[in-house]
Amino acid sequence: MTDNLRSVVQVAVPVPLRRYFDYKAERDLMPGTRVLVPFGRQKLVGVVLSADKQAGARELKAVLRVLDETPALSKNLFSLLSWASGYYHHPVGEVMSAGLPVLLRSPQDLEAPAGDRYARVSTDDPHIRDQLLNRAPAQRALYHHLQAKEWTLVAELGSVVPGWRQALGALEEKSLVETRVFFRDPLPASWTAPVPLTEEQEYAARQICTKLGQFHSALLQGITGSGKTEVYMSAARACIAQGKQVLILVPEISLTPQLVSRVRDQLGGNVCTLHSGMTDHARFRTWWMAREGEVDAVLGTRSAVFTQLRNPGLIVVDEEHDASYKQQDGFRYHARDLAIKRASLDNIPIVLGSATPSMEALYNVQTKRFQLLELSQRFGPARLPAIHTVNLNNFPADDGLSRPVLSAIQQRLDRSEQVIIYINRRGYAPMVRCYQCLWEAECDHCDARLTYHQKSRQFRCHHCGHTRHGDERCPACGATLYFAGSGTQRIEKVLLGRFPHARLCRVDRDEASTANKLYKQLKSIRDREVDIIIGTQLITKGHDFPAVSLVCVVNADQGLFSTDFRAPEYMFQQLLQVSGRAGRAAANGEVMIQTAFPDDPTIQMIKQHDYDSFARHCLTQRETVGYPPVTHFALFRAESAKQTAAVKFLRHAQQIGTQIQQEHALDQVEILDAIPSPMEKLAGRFRAQLLIRCVRRGPLHSLLNHWLPVLEGSTQSRTVRWSIDIDPMDMS
Repeated sequence: MTDNLRSVVQVAVPVPLRRYFDYKAERDLMPGTRVLVPFGRQKLVGVVLSADKQAGARELKAVLRVLDETPALSKNLFSLLSWASGYYHHPVGEVMSAGLPVLLRSPQDLEAPAGDRYARVSTDDPHIRDQLLNRAPAQRALYHHLQAKEWTLVAELGSVVPGWRQALGALEEKSLVETRVFFRDPLPASWTAPVPLTEEQEYAARQICTKLGQFHSALLQGITGSGKTEVYMSAARACIAQGKQVLILVPEISLTPQLVSRVRDQLGGNVCTLHSGMTDHARFRTWWMAREGEVDAVLGTRSAVFTQLRNPGLIVVDEEHDASYKQQDGFRYHARDLAIKRASLDNIPIVLGSATPSMEALYNVQTKRFQLLELSQRFGPARLPAIHTVNLNNFPADDGLSRPVLSAIQQRLDRSEQVIIYINRRGYAPMVRCYQCLWEAECDHCDARLTYHQKSRQFRCHHCGHTRHGDERCPACGATLYFAGSGTQRIEKVLLGRFPHARLCRVDRDEASTANKLYKQLKSIRDREVDIIIGTQLITKGHDFPAVSLVCVVNADQGLFSTDFRAPEYMFQQLLQVSGRAGRAAANGEVMIQTAFPDDPTIQMIKQHDYDSFARHCLTQRETVGYPPVTHFALFRAESAKQTAAVKFLRHAQQIGTQIQQEHALDQVEILDAIPSPMEKLAGRFRAQLLIRCVRRGPLHSLLNHWLPVLEGSTQSRTVRWSIDIDPMDMS
């Protein structure tokens, strides 16, 4: 074949450039196919976007190797990633790479992963067995262990029988045992009959099931403890009965073990998980099994939205309001929004569930894009907890806890009930000052104070991670330091002193630094091995602790006066979610909120569990001032080691944008002034931002489509780090 007859393929290469690259290929290649290509001095794995019939006269480099016989990315997933690259204005090569399992981002062929090896007894004739095992105690012990189960995972034998490898080989040679490789556990999991649904649950599930086989978006708004999971499972069973697969997204790894056991109980066990706590090989295996249609359901965190499904039938996004669904760096996608787009491409229904829906979801209900399904009653005998405020002006907090709160804790301990103390602040004290020489613990790398961590005797920055050794003496003059405010460690110390016989558990990022540690903590709580739980927002997200009858919120006022327009929404969601941990069983629940502003309208609505009134008020405010979801934001971010460089670059970007705006008559788009970020200095770099907003998405994206190539090609763009964030959730 001569050069001018070869095909030309457009390849998305995983580099931070908003363009594709042309290569020669020996044949036409399907979009979504992985190829190994030369790129400068490197060899990179790219994804084919499209192909031309002929290369023409151009001098092009050739594809080094085609890695897939069939495309690694299905047609619809390829379309989703292509759309996401355009919507989020992120380099297409990096987006395509994000849609692949880590193992497929390297130049390895697309082939079935290695499965797990299982063993079972194949001959149970006692005469043959006794004759062959008479003088082999290790083999006999292993044989008897394998007899107890139909199939046993070989990898688990090391903890049971010493010298198991030699014994297993000998048993296979004697034809007493056989081994086979499976992708998943060959034994069906125990199946629990579904619980009868309430009238509200039955209606919601029926509405979802009637939409199977077509695109439809539904918001399932159910108060905490109302049984949203049972509705998901009812719809999922109907979907699976039609030979389709279900994708369930959850915001945190901490929810995965608890939820996956419930999902397996109700869906028959053919369920796999996907989250960042898994190895690359385990994640690839789940991806492969889902792609081949060997699993009925996939349950995972944010990146699971890119899982290939052979027969997609339903998508569920649990706790859809949670900010964890937004990727905050690199490819800044929102998994909830991508899940909606994916459902439309697959022509299947999607269910978004929450007790405290995002303003975006509620606005979509208001504008008739989503159907609203409501669960207004708690499931079973449980009732919503009573919420009371403790006025800190009348009952000052002693080391963070007021007298009424301490008294209520004692009452619950006397009744052998569990208590949650919620404070969304790690460490011992968030502000440290010397009143003799006026020294303050401040981060050298950020515009932030250092938090004192008493256990490790460190001052620690919770923004950049910088640490400095410290104790209770001023490093400047040696005087005793003053510790202001409370964190989880300080509350823990107070409670240990006040209730010495109580069993305490602190659930924060310091104590639960890995998914496994967090899982063990949550299990100990559910197993009633803990009396008092001190925790951050890690304990607010969907956990079911039946023995918890009291929740105490240490400081509810942080979100009332924030500069972030979303702060009241986040505060309301967190407080209502953590309140929902109380009284989920038969015991009446109670919530005590310590606040210096008990008459604030937001606090009053929280007391009444009145999220609907809050949401209406919030949406009206957003419409008045032109904030999302009524309008749409795009945020340029820039950072540099030089203090003025980031703002200077964004002012240059602003000039380019304004000129393009005038040239294309896009005056409905508003370009605000470039300003320093609310926290200007972070991790030793100075940051700035430039906000663009518009009532309609079309003109906003049209402007960015013209703007970004010009900005990227300018000399100034190489003097700073910069990025664009579409629909930003964090404005800091």
